[in-house]
Amino acid sequence: MSALDQSTMASLQGEARPKRSVWGKIRRFIWDDIEDPVERAFVRRLDMGLMSIAMLGYFVKYLSQANVANAYVSGMKEGLEFKGNEYNTLLTMFTVGNQFPGTLATVRISPSIWLPTCEVVWTALVMCCAAAKNVHTLYGLRFVIGLLEASAYPGMLWVLGSWYGPAELGKRVVMFQATSSIGTMFSGYLQAAVHKGLDGVGGLAGWQYLFLMDGVICMPIAIAGYFLIPDTPNKPNPRSKFYLSEEHVKFAVARMEKFKRAPTKGFTWPVFRKTMTSWLPWAFFVPYTCFVVGLGSYAYMNLWLKSTPEYKGATPVNVIPTGGYGLSILMSLVYAWTSDALRIRWPICFIGGFPPLIGNIILSTWPAGNSAKFAGFFLNFTATPIGAIMLAWVNEIMSSSGEARAIVVGFLNTGAYAINAWAPNLIFPASQAPHYKAGYKVTTAFFGIWIISIPILIVLLRTLRVPNFGTGSEETARSERNSEDETGEKVQDLEAPLGTGAIVTATEGRATVP
Repeated sequence: MSALDQSTMASLQGEARPKRSVWGKIRRFIWDDIEDPVERAFVRRLDMGLMSIAMLGYFVKYLSQANVANAYVSGMKEGLEFKGNEYNTLLTMFTVGNQFPGTLATVRISPSIWLPTCEVVWTALVMCCAAAKNVHTLYGLRFVIGLLEASAYPGMLWVLGSWYGPAELGKRVVMFQATSSIGTMFSGYLQAAVHKGLDGVGGLAGWQYLFLMDGVICMPIAIAGYFLIPDTPNKPNPRSKFYLSEEHVKFAVARMEKFKRAPTKGFTWPVFRKTMTSWLPWAFFVPYTCFVVGLGSYAYMNLWLKSTPEYKGATPVNVIPTGGYGLSILMSLVYAWTSDALRIRWPICFIGGFPPLIGNIILSTWPAGNSAKFAGFFLNFTATPIGAIMLAWVNEIMSSSGEARAIVVGFLNTGAYAINAWAPNLIFPASQAPHYKAGYKVTTAFFGIWIISIPILIVLLRTLRVPNFGTGSEETARSERNSEDETGEKVQDLEAPLGTGAIVTATEGRATVP
């Protein structure tokens, strides 16, 4: 086996590890709990290839997404003569397009083909936004861009879940999510720079240059995805051989077997039916939808700044909110490291709901002082990573089927954003900006529901069966029927939800949470 020697494979099969040194314990908390040097080198290789392109891809997604808001407050509103709630409609067109079930396409076609191709096309369309002559042209462009970007988040989450283990996935997923904040921050600085240095050059406004610069930055990253996205261990991307050899792929397959993370086998109707008729996707749908809709509460900070006399300048409007995105990145690191160190997801989901709850309570009262409003908005920024933690949790619970993982993650993302396509128009109508009658009161309720839902999910995981797809063989099905006939109670139909710290009792098919 050359570099991946027998001792490494023995460690994957669960043989005793040597006692950790003090540095080993520190390293376990800071990064990964991997004692074997070959496995540690393999994960580092994944980080340099897969993780790098995942973060860069999500960075450019949010760069192009945030550019609309920054362009709007930096001249696009006046240049294209927006009226009434047309800005809300523009955001809705993107969100409606974002309902495409991108995870299913990612699994069906190939992540290394589908994801970069979508990125190349949407980057070209973002550049076309610079040539828009009216808001109706932007409606069409943003709808198609949303359609193409729909695969980026759930699709890459599914790929990450196919390569990383339970002690590694949480921090990677949250770091991946955190790049959305980096992209949004960079968009603010970029708009401030182009507005100052390029506004009026060549007859183009600063907001138009923002879309053009977006394309220049994003296109090389999109093309790199064809080579750096490795697909899945059992169906690797041949263009990724320069950093993941055949031996590395075999090693990855062995790791996934150790983690009981099932490989992809292809979509079938029975798998889809078994997944969607179970209680799990619907139970997680409620809190995740509340998170998605509630998360938008911080996005209206720049509209408040634009309406406040002392912050009306274009540069402050775009730059000041970047402090909130910086806070979001910091909390992402704190939550991710803690989640992976504990190897339990739900406490972070639960605790992480309180800061945005407090922030929305503050904004719902709309205090007279600007400092209190800043506190409210910045507390809302801390919510960003908790959604990613929940999806990592779901990835681990549904580990017995690669297709089921894709179905549930895709359903949660698509379903939540289907509601988010129209909810902001009712909650935060642009005509009421910046002081909304219902806005922050409603999002306060959403984060309250999120917090209450977490212990309910734990109770459900303890008492109800989670679909276990196993081998899917007829022999397994017959065995389950025979066991049920003999005992009157079905034998274990559950994979232990690793993210809950759950333990499965073999005779009852139940999970108990310490």
